[in-house]
Amino acid sequence: MDSASSDVIAATLIALAIGLTFIAGCAIYYGRRITSRRIPIQWGTDGQPTWFVSRFIGLWCSFGVTAALSAFLLVLALHEPQKLTALIVATVSVIGTNMWAQVYHLKRVIRWQAEAPAN
Repeated sequence: MDSASSDVIAATLIALAIGLTFIAGCAIYYGRRITSRRIPIQWGTDGQPTWFVSRFIGLWCSFGVTAALSAFLLVLALHEPQKLTALIVATVSVIGTNMWAQVYHLKRVIRWQAEAPAN
């Protein structure tokens, strides 16, 4: 692997560290405002929750998915250097998407909790 490829992978690892720190920060920050033991993880077309998971899984699932998918894509980039650019773009896309999804999901859970405090 040449120096340029190593630099790109290093930059991607920095982006991953920033993304995982952001996702963990959201889990901690918004998690303090979520008091329900079980929280919605998916909503139906009517806007109502379709299924629930434990609070811990709901808060930290995005972190685990981001770490696992990014690790897989980075390992693949090391073994398939001719596809480095595409795999790095995919990795950064996974990180960015999961950062957005974490914020959106946790804000939605907080709104759901406020509308239905008996949950």
